[in-house]
Amino acid sequence: MANDHTDDRSTTEESRPDISALASTVLSVLSDKGEEGVQTIRNSVVQKLVDVALQPGAFNSEALLEDLKDRRISADQIVDIYIPQAAREMGRMWTEDVIGFAKVTIATARLQGLLTLLAPPWASKTTETANGTNVLLLLQGNDSHTLGPHVATAQMRRAGASVRILFGAREETIIRALSEENYDMVLFSGSRPDALASIAKLVKRIRTGVLAPPPLVLGGIVLSLADGVKEKTDVDLVTNDVKVALKLCEKNKSRNRSLTR
Repeated sequence: MANDHTDDRSTTEESRPDISALASTVLSVLSDKGEEGVQTIRNSVVQKLVDVALQPGAFNSEALLEDLKDRRISADQIVDIYIPQAAREMGRMWTEDVIGFAKVTIATARLQGLLTLLAPPWASKTTETANGTNVLLLLQGNDSHTLGPHVATAQMRRAGASVRILFGAREETIIRALSEENYDMVLFSGSRPDALASIAKLVKRIRTGVLAPPPLVLGGIVLSLADGVKEKTDVDLVTNDVKVALKLCEKNKSRNRSLTR
């Protein structure tokens, strides 16, 4: 689901803030590792992911995951800690002109592909999981930063949520989805401050066009690039912590159950 990009020479200076954010911002959609986890991150594992993702030629994801398993790294640790850390390291390398933007893009897409292999199989879902929270995740059509949202998706699915992703969908498609299906949360992912106006417009459209809309939440790199994001978009919550977002869903569901009794 990652986007392809043109070569390095087509990348303008205006692109730098977004890539720099990848290098300098902790993608906290992922951070259930706490202080102990931060202290015990193994740099050799991060470097392994970076080296394999950047290597030319074919990308053997199965061999990489087998190697990490041999190093006693769990699937959850790969998703929550090592993939984001590897992405940040490659972003740092790009901003320091160690590698080119095209290489970063390809390598990030490879890391994103690992998430599919690390997701728990649908067959293993319990009844409790099957009846969990339903989330609609909206990605902007011009947004090339999709790794963070896919990490968040993997985490929410692990927590028992069912997540549907719409990439660059028209307003009518989103309104129809919310009107015809039951969602407990709409999660906007943004990486560019200039996308806040379109998100605000869509928030307004959802509030006026959907009967009893679910909580509207905004996350992504944009939270570290712009101030007053909540006020500018009128969402219910801004956060890069999936647990905080899911807790809001549970509160809203509990309140709705109370009202229907």
